[in-house]
Amino acid sequence: MNPSPSPLPVTVLAPPAEWWQIVSALSPLAVLVAAIVAAFVGLLSLRQKARSDNRSEWWRRAQWALDASLSRSRSEAEMGQKAIELLGHSELASREELELLKVGTEDALLAAATASETRTVSPSQRPASVSPEDRKVQIAAAKARVTLDKRLGEDTPEWIAALARETRG
Repeated sequence: MNPSPSPLPVTVLAPPAEWWQIVSALSPLAVLVAAIVAAFVGLLSLRQKARSDNRSEWWRRAQWALDASLSRSRSEAEMGQKAIELLGHSELASREELELLKVGTEDALLAAATASETRTVSPSQRPASVSPEDRKVQIAAAKARVTLDKRLGEDTPEWIAALARETRG
């Protein structure tokens, strides 16, 4: 039997890694970070587009409501005032847009103030010249105005608040 040589410890010294070797070893991590950033930016873009689309649709509805509130058809005018009230609750509306909606209530409220002398006469004592359909429009406009004033942080005149509390079937 031949004696086998005993293993000798061998140490191989390699030169230190070059900078480009270190960078190339980190490239999978860099690709992962880039993918995460791209996904985040993509999600933000989709969210912004969705909000923009929602605001655009809100404005389309606001235009309809403002047009309807000025209609000669009392039922359409009432529907327009009710739509103004609903749109006034939306978080999509800016302060300026709420002010524009408020303008849509002015004609009906002016008619309520002059025809029924609401500031000094109780709603039950209004002149008979105000038709029930016109009164429904006025009440809807008052309710819309209360909502808009609340959102804008403004005080609603008491005669408008009283008109808003009035109910018509």
